[in-house]
Formats: sequence, structure tokens, C-alpha cells
Amino acid sequence: MHSYETLEPIKVYMKKKICILGGYENYKDEFQKRMSSNCLPIENKHNIGVNISKIDFFYKFNQKFEFLLWNIDCGQNRAFLRKTFYSGADAIIFFVSEEKISQIKQYVDEIQHISPEISLVFCVILENLSQKDIIDSYFNSEAFVSITLDHKIETFEISDQTEMFKQISSLFLQRIKEKEMESKIIIDFIHIDSLFGHSVIRDECNDYYEPETHDLNSNQQPINLELLNTYIQSLDLEIEYDSPNWIKIINKNFGKFSLFLKNGKVYYFPEICEKCKDKKCSKFKNSPYFICIEAGESSGWTNIIGFNQNELLILAKILALKEGNEKNLPHSVIKQIKNINQCERRKKK
Repeated sequence: MHSYETLEPIKVYMKKKICILGGYENYKDEFQKRMSSNCLPIENKHNIGVNISKIDFFYKFNQKFEFLLWNIDCGQNRAFLRKTFYSGADAIIFFVSEEKISQIKQYVDEIQHISPEISLVFCVILENLSQKDIIDSYFNSEAFVSITLDHKIETFEISDQTEMFKQISSLFLQRIKEKEMESKIIIDFIHIDSLFGHSVIRDECNDYYEPETHDLNSNQQPINLELLNTYIQSLDLEIEYDSPNWIKIINKNFGKFSLFLKNGKVYYFPEICEKCKDKKCSKFKNSPYFICIEAGESSGWTNIIGFNQNELLILAKILALKEGNEKNLPHSVIKQIKNINQCERRKKK
């Protein structure tokens, strides 16, 4: 018998928000109830469009994740609401019908316009078809090929619903290890009996209902990456591409910044962490840190067709971060950098 003294202590503890989307509302509800340790009454989803629960998940014996599961209603009546529940999400699980595989591209397009760095897991529920049937019929289509041009996609056949959380946990740990924010897309195939057992629960997948877009401002529109890259390269700036969508900016005053071209978000790796040898430090493990640099109220102007405030803001961020110092950067940005650069270990000495 093991005593508490012999148990290995928790080395990794993370809290993450995961949204559940897709037209299978009954399946999503059942999945939430089966997987959650604590769950609010499902009536919340019917009333306000979302229901929240908690999952205590051990990826390994000493690696614990606390997942907050946001089960979002994707029906037509609440399509206008669902974008309001995405904020702060670290990953999204989609339940997809074998008969409506085209919804994969529809949801990818939707999320990419809002938060391109979120990792996506599509759970294709098999009832009458096989994984091979779907791959042969859809994965060679023009719609699917267009997704693979921009994203790395992995496919798996899984036999247990917990495997999705293992995949997501692995992605989170990989991001920390490699200091990478690029989104991942996973497509899992699982038979209905493996998902819920020989249950009498059955559901019909709704169509995809696009959220209303008339209230979107320019900051939520997709970035013109091709045009933006053309101008970045023509300016001959001393910057590096970490990947096609990531720019690395070295600032002599503060350290290293990474800018994600798809949405203009900026992340910062503190200078004190670059020099520190204590790689087990919590600050080092949490790097890189998000730096808030937002557009103002002005709509901006440009005479370059297709080059709007979004693209101009990203160019401005690159120039500001490259040559920035305590005198010429906004006070709010300097304050964030200074707060991040405080070393708690040194304070205690």
C-alpha cells in the first residue's frame, strides 16, 4: 500500500478553457456530463447558450490539467451569441457528423477570423461510414486541400473519448517546451459505440449556422497576409521569420518579441529569462508573455487597395518593437514589459 509520502508530487498544473462546438447538441451534452467532475445544470445552455463544467484530467501521474469545458449551443437561434463565449479559449473540440464533413472547413474559417492561435480538434462520429470512406471521399476535395495549404493537420482513429484530452494536453506541453503559439488541427475518427457505449442516445447533426457578421469591426477581419508580407519584405527590416506566420523581433533594450501575422498579437520573452540558467523557474515556463498593443478608435486610411488599418497596425508594431525604448513606447506597453521582467526569485534573496 502506498503512503502519501511515496506519491510523486504534481510537477505540472494548468488551468485551460476548452469550448465544445458542433451541431450534435445531445451528443455534446452527454459528452460533457460523462467527462466532467462538476457540471452546472444543462438548462443553462438552453437559457443562455452555454453550459460550463470542470474536468480534472491527469495527463501523467504528475501532470494535472483542470479543464473548464464550455459547451456552446450552435443552433440557429443562438448562432449570434456563440462568438461571445470564445474569449480566452485555449482549444476547441468540434463534434462533426460523418454526413456533414464540410463543416470542418466552415468552423476552421470561423475560428481563424477570430483567434487563429487556438488549437482545433474535430471529432468525426462514425455511425455508418468508416474512416477510409470519409478520407477517400472528402480529403481529396478542393475544400479540404485549401485547409492543408495553411495548416498542419493530423488524423487519428481513436477508441476512447479521453484520447482527445490526451492530445490537447500534449499540445499545451509542447507549446511550453518549444515556445510556440502556432495553432494545430487534429481530426479524430471515433465510432458512436466507442464514444457513448451501446447507449440509446441518438442525435441529428444541425446544419452550420454562421454567426452574424454585421457588427464586426476591421480588427476582426482576416489579415491580407500576402500583401502584408510583400510590404514587410520591401522595407528591408532587420527581422527574422520563425515560420511563415511568425516574425521574431530582437530589441536591444528589452529582448525578443514574437508577432503572429494572422492577427497581430505580440508575445514577449523576457530578457532576464534569456540570461537565467534556472530553466525550472515558473516565469521561464510561462514564457512567452502576451503584450497588449491595440488599435485606437480611428479607422485609419491608406491608398493601397486591400491594405487597411489591420495591416498598417501590424507594420507599426514591427517598427515600434524593433526600435522601441522607455522614452518612445507607450506607457502601457513599458509597464507590461517591466512587470514581466521582474524576477520573483531575485526578490526573495
